[in-house]
Amino acid sequence: MSEGEPRYLKTGWNTVATRSSGRRALDAAKLGMLADRCSADIIHVVGTNALVFSPVCKLLGAHGVIVRQIFTPYDAKDRMVRPMRWVINSLFVDAYAFTTPWIGPWEKDLGPGMRRFLVRPPVDSELYRPSKREPDDTPAGSSHEYRLLYMGPLWPSRFPAQNVLGALRLLLAKGLDVGLNVLTSTRSSVLLGEHVLALSKHLGVDRNIVLERKDLSEIERVRAYNASDAVIFPYVGPEPEQLADPPFAILESMACGRIVISTRVLSVPEVVNDGSSGFLIGSASSSDICDGVNRALTHPDRDNMGFRARERVLKHFSYPAVRRGLLEAYESLLAS
Repeated sequence: MSEGEPRYLKTGWNTVATRSSGRRALDAAKLGMLADRCSADIIHVVGTNALVFSPVCKLLGAHGVIVRQIFTPYDAKDRMVRPMRWVINSLFVDAYAFTTPWIGPWEKDLGPGMRRFLVRPPVDSELYRPSKREPDDTPAGSSHEYRLLYMGPLWPSRFPAQNVLGALRLLLAKGLDVGLNVLTSTRSSVLLGEHVLALSKHLGVDRNIVLERKDLSEIERVRAYNASDAVIFPYVGPEPEQLADPPFAILESMACGRIVISTRVLSVPEVVNDGSSGFLIGSASSSDICDGVNRALTHPDRDNMGFRARERVLKHFSYPAVRRGLLEAYESLLAS
């Protein structure tokens, strides 16, 4: 335990997992049945249906304090199960852990009596770090002065293709030689990929875009970040589809010392300090994306901005920082 960490909490970790059946409620019930066998003081529920897990776990005799982890913003499904959640929370759940101080509608939905903690998502800052650009990292067919990266799904709420490619067209009209590398998973829709390429040809920017459908390893993600001059996150708000908060890709980019350009969705303004550790744009319109990228690529303090971005991740999202915060939250919970 390093200096500054809670000194009175001696931790022992026990992970309970089960093989997926494809049915979340059934898997949660199976986990609840397994959890009663351990003598944990705190049961931190991550990645399973807490509304099923918690009553099964407690009714079978588990005595630990249950903490439910929330990664994504409040959505329509959360609203649908609100009455059931109130009952389950009042009987079986002891606290909620959020990855961001911006919790939106959860603030009123949990009620004044529910304990809540900030447990930020950890980033492996030893893996995600700046490195020299290698010749092999250049996307095939891309040889431009500036390299822009988008990594993620091609859903309209994450990548509004018309607006992004329109921004690329505006940048070229300003005389900036920009190449856009779009990396998306093989699970991403083939039709969406074809739409992006067809649209790029229609707008006359097809020579400035490379789209790859590929499932990247973490090492390949790091190389892709470091091969870019800036990384764009043109999310359509206020709450983009299935987006963790804060978005992991923003944290990874910043850990690699890249300049981030993002819309002001969710808790992104709490992570990215506009003009200091990245750039925030008012919307995902073509003009706003163009202005944000232009500022990023021509900023005289680009190198120091990347340094400040990494420092912010090290301070708040590195493994030691998150571990320290988690132990403090556990200690506070047990003390109460």
